[in-house]
Amino acid sequence: MIKWVKNVTVIATSAVLLSGCSVFSSDEDVVVMAELPVFEATYKPQIAWSTSIGDGVDKYYSQLQPAVDDDAVYVAARDGEVAAFSIKKGKELWSIDLSDHNSNEFNRSARISGGIGLDFDTLYVGTENAQVFAIDKEKGEIKWVSEVNGEVIAQPVYDSGLVVIHTSRGDLIALDGDTGEQRWALPNAQPRLTLRSSATPSIAQGGVIYGRADGYVSAALLETGQPLWQLPAARAYGATELDRIADADMKPVIVNGTVYALAYNGNLVAIDLLKGEQLWAKPYSGYNDISVAGRDIYLTDYRGYVFSINRSNGEQNWSNKQLAYRNLTGVTIANDFIVVGDAEGYLHWIDRETGQFVAQQELDSDGLYIEPVATSTHLYLQTRSGDLIAIEKPILNVE
Repeated sequence: MIKWVKNVTVIATSAVLLSGCSVFSSDEDVVVMAELPVFEATYKPQIAWSTSIGDGVDKYYSQLQPAVDDDAVYVAARDGEVAAFSIKKGKELWSIDLSDHNSNEFNRSARISGGIGLDFDTLYVGTENAQVFAIDKEKGEIKWVSEVNGEVIAQPVYDSGLVVIHTSRGDLIALDGDTGEQRWALPNAQPRLTLRSSATPSIAQGGVIYGRADGYVSAALLETGQPLWQLPAARAYGATELDRIADADMKPVIVNGTVYALAYNGNLVAIDLLKGEQLWAKPYSGYNDISVAGRDIYLTDYRGYVFSINRSNGEQNWSNKQLAYRNLTGVTIANDFIVVGDAEGYLHWIDRETGQFVAQQELDSDGLYIEPVATSTHLYLQTRSGDLIAIEKPILNVE
């Protein structure tokens, strides 16, 4: 059975796990996970240090990802632990368990599911218990807790004194960064059947840009929540509700006034940020975050294919289909390479120019579920079982 793919949620009724197994009681796989690629490695990644954070996210769906600044790496586990580690050696600086907070007295655990968001001096994490916590990043002390209307399973995003939350109900909510008080809310209607996730918003030029479960990419004014524009990246079609799932379920990337976004059962689109006009659209379907570097976009689609695409016109540079149905993460840029993780715990290193494999690391047999966070010198990766691993980035080839 193929594991660790996104859930599908039937609003107010039940949840179905999308996997390689048939939903009609057959034990045979509909799709087959590709065998681990075999090749001659031309690069050897080096692990700088590793540590752990509780039990990680275990078997649950999660979008938890480390946050990094010049001093520390901040990481959270689903059961409630949040910790900071020194960026150079991985030494624990502080830790706190949000399950011990009185707001979680009657909950099974903190069930942290969204984060970590980071501003100058504060961390923001969201929970399936419909809470947002603000934590002092130096002391590890809770500043405030706010209840919101819906699970917070996307990363909170901070800008200009506001913390923007995209809930599982589809609502976009802005909280005051100092107090946690709600400043505005923008409701969005949800389809009956959606992927079990919410798109992390992006903020640029005074606007909040976000993907919606109905396949639209939308923009709202950061200060007030007033809608600015919306554009479909996917349109629902098909004979069944499952066929008609059309989430724009990844964090939009904004470069030089252009928004790039990807939708499940839809397209990769380029949109003019200020006008909300489509510049081009290409038929790619996926739900993981994409990356942009130089002139190119890098993405993984729902099948586990990896693509390099020219961001000026959407034309494909190359594709790599050797990781099919290995339930890949999104893509992280590592100088001349890109990296993607898979559900068996391997991190795959691919040449940005050719699409060929250059290295492979087995990091966690329980699997990788989120792409690494990159700094100028390292990649920081959180594994499903809770390992936090710092990997040295290769030296940039400047020839």
